[in-house]
Amino acid sequence: MKPNIDHVAERAQVSKATVSRVLNNNPQVKGEIKERVLRAIEELGYRPSVIARNLATNRTNNIGLILPDITNPYFPVLARGIEDAAHRLGYTLFIGNTDNDPKIEQDIIYKMVEQQVGGIVLISSTLDEKTVNELTSLHTPIVLCDRLIEDKPFDAVSIDNYKAAQDSINYLIERGHTRIAHLAGPKNIQSAVSRRTGYMDAMHAANLEPFVSVGTFSYESGVHQMGAVIDEYAPTAIFAANDLLALGAMQEIHRRGLRVPEDISIIGCDDIAFCAMSRPTLSTISIPAYQIGVTAVQLLDDQMKGVRSGSKNVILEHKLIHRESCNGVDQK
Repeated sequence: MKPNIDHVAERAQVSKATVSRVLNNNPQVKGEIKERVLRAIEELGYRPSVIARNLATNRTNNIGLILPDITNPYFPVLARGIEDAAHRLGYTLFIGNTDNDPKIEQDIIYKMVEQQVGGIVLISSTLDEKTVNELTSLHTPIVLCDRLIEDKPFDAVSIDNYKAAQDSINYLIERGHTRIAHLAGPKNIQSAVSRRTGYMDAMHAANLEPFVSVGTFSYESGVHQMGAVIDEYAPTAIFAANDLLALGAMQEIHRRGLRVPEDISIIGCDDIAFCAMSRPTLSTISIPAYQIGVTAVQLLDDQMKGVRSGSKNVILEHKLIHRESCNGVDQK
């Protein structure tokens, strides 16, 4: 079996990030650790020269896309934007799905780097300080979607998730709702955190009592969370962190013998196709997923061709879509 970066990391008893830093002659790796990695490379006969040669020639015309959950209907639309833009610019696209698992995400990133992709569009499951530092050490062009990091060398494209949440809550407040619960996404995903913070700040600004239920970005989580919210909070309105949560919540509301929007109004976020197909149709924050994908590839192309220095954050506009699932209190 031909040795790869995993074998080197295991032999040297270091992380793959450390091996990558040694291969890229990063001055942060010194002394005994660097010697261990170099010794493991020699003993295994690992030959990183192909990677180095591609680095010198701007790598290849292959780019990678890493998604957190390909079953979520939001991401295929974003991926289509990325694929169309990549095709127009002459790139071949490789896609990896992480199932929101940080370890799988890291493995896919390093495998793509080993395959000499020219750059990566990343929708990360987690972006803690350790992950950011490891990504920086790879010296591979990376663009983040739906994740913005201040003061880090990554391009990023997203909406203002904080403002989207505030717009939703203010919309409900203007229609007389005072008991507004939030079905939140995972605590380690930045878009979910931003939406939760926007909800909390809007509720506090209106002197209203917040109620947050934290789960995953899945339909099943929406069903489960909604049951607990009804039992513990008795809301008149719900802001869900994404549409799958909202649709699951609607199912549980109906199962309880309640009505949407007569008993509980609900707003989601993403505007996936199912929003217009549900009964009642789902009010939501519309996110320009396709354009986010196109913009991400344009930013990546700029990096790979060296036409711009420094990182760039692009914030695209969202829009609140009013449909049948949301009424004012006086309309109930």
